[in-house]
Amino acid sequence: MSFFGVADGLELFLTRSLALSVCSVPVCLAAMVFFVTEEGWYFSLLLCGVLPWIAAYLSGRGKREIRAGMAAAGLALAVATLPLSFVLASLEGA
Repeated sequence: MSFFGVADGLELFLTRSLALSVCSVPVCLAAMVFFVTEEGWYFSLLLCGVLPWIAAYLSGRGKREIRAGMAAAGLALAVATLPLSFVLASLEGA
């Protein structure tokens, strides 16, 4: 099946969404530690401590069951977690 003109595109998309979602976990954990120690902002525990794990789970399950929608939702959640936490931190600091 051709996906965006590339053979094996679905498998490539599922693999990359899983890799990006799993790689977002340590980045968000580092941001969470920074927010708590430097800024004293404890809402980052919810955003950066929980959402990346959920995103990694969704992407892993989407790859295992070959469900592109679930993998895309996990990838979108992983990508949106860090900017959302920065926006909320700046709103709280203002």
